[in-house]
Parts: sequence; C-alpha cells; structure tokens
Amino acid sequence: MTHMTLPEVPTSELCVGDTVLLQSSEPYYTCQTVKRVTDREVWFFRPYVHTSSFTTTDGVICYVGIEEYAVDRRSPFTYALVRRGDVA
Repeated sequence: MTHMTLPEVPTSELCVGDTVLLQSSEPYYTCQTVKRVTDREVWFFRPYVHTSSFTTTDGVICYVGIEEYAVDRRSPFTYALVRRGDVA
C-alpha cells in the first residue's frame, strides 16, 4: 500500500472547510472537516458509522451520527491537510 505524504498544518492555521487528519490514528477514524474558526477555538465535525456486534431479524443495527468538538487555537496539535477548504 502506498502512503501519500500530506502537509502538516498547526491548529492556528486551519480554515473553515479544511479537511484534515489528526496524526494519531487510522484515517477512517480521524478524517474531519473544520466547521468554524473563532479567535479562541477551531470547531471540527466528522460523520461516523458504527455497527453493533449482534444481529436482529434480517440485519445489523447501525448507528450513524456526527461528532462535533472544539480545540483551542493555541493547541500544539498538527493536522495532515487532505484538502484546503474552498469557502468564500
């Protein structure tokens, strides 16, 4: 499997609409989009789908949702920039 090298961006340089990966986990768990940027915080959201470990009748119960959270703009975290947002 070939891995791309993505540019790293500090929290303070993220913009609304940016799609990023947190550098610590598998991409399908960490891909997120910047929802809002204020003087103090950067807000992210990411959709998720989980399936339970049991079946009922003819299928599997799925849980679908959106996780939202904020990080301080002065946070030392860096993110891999997948795509720069195109929000005017």
